[in-house]
Amino acid sequence: MKAIALVSTAGGTGRTTLTAALAVLLARRGRQVVALDFDPQNLLGAQLGIDALPTTGLAQALLDAGTAWHASTWRNADGVLFVPYGQVSVADSTHCDARLAAEPRWLGDALAELDLPEDGVVLLDTARYPSQQAEHALRCADLALCVTPPEPVACTTLVARLAALRAACANLRIVVNRLHPARDMQRDVLAMLGAALGDGLPLAQRVHLDVAMPESFARGTWLFDDAPHSQASHDLQGLANWLDAWLEASLDARHDAPLAGPAMAPRREDPSS
Repeated sequence: MKAIALVSTAGGTGRTTLTAALAVLLARRGRQVVALDFDPQNLLGAQLGIDALPTTGLAQALLDAGTAWHASTWRNADGVLFVPYGQVSVADSTHCDARLAAEPRWLGDALAELDLPEDGVVLLDTARYPSQQAEHALRCADLALCVTPPEPVACTTLVARLAALRAACANLRIVVNRLHPARDMQRDVLAMLGAALGDGLPLAQRVHLDVAMPESFARGTWLFDDAPHSQASHDLQGLANWLDAWLEASLDARHDAPLAGPAMAPRREDPSS
C-alpha cells in the first residue's frame, strides 16, 4: 500500500474537503482506500457522509496505550474505510501532541497494522503544518500533496515552510485549490508562487473554485455527481486520475525492482475490527 499525506500551511485551504473527494474518487476507480483523519478538528467524517462527529478514534489510542485505534472505524457508502481522530479537550490535545513528540514512529506503526493490498492507498488528512500530526504524516508518506489557495497569506506561509516540507517528504507536490482565474490578484500570486518554487516543483495540479461545492455538501452529495461537467469536477477527476496513475506506476516500479531480501508473510489483521 501507499500513503499519501495532504497537508497545508494555512487554515481554510479546503484540504479536508479535497481529501474526502479524492478518497471517494479513488475508491470508485477500484482502489481499496483508507481515509485517516489526523487532525484534532475531527471533521473528515462529516465530509465523507458520517452523520455525527465521531467521539472516539486515534486520539483515544494516543491517550490510552491500551486502546486499539482501529476499534473505531467507519465505512461510507462508496466503500472508503474511515478512521476518525476523535473528540478531544484542549488538555487532551496537549497530551496527544506530547506522546507524538515522544514516539516519532507512532503513526507509522499504526499504519503497519493495516492489511491493505499492494495497490491500496491511505489518505492522511493532517493538522495544519507545522504540527506533530503533520510531521508524523509526512514522515510516513510516499507522496505529500500540499494544498494552498492562490491567496497572498497562504502562499507566503507555504514559501516560508517550503524547505522544511521538502526535507520532511522528498516526494512533494503542490495543489492549488479554489482557483478563480478571473481575479487579477490570484494570477499575480500564482506567478509569485511559481517563481518561488522554481523548476524543481512545478504547479502541476489546480482545482478551480465552484460555489456549488458547499451546496453539494449540505445535500450529502458530491459536486462531481451533481455537476459532472463543471470545471471543478473536471479538475477533481483529473487529480484523481493523476494519483491513480501514480499509484499504478509505483506498483509497477516495485515489481520491476530486484528483491532486497526475503518476502514477508502478509498481515492478517482486520482494519475494521
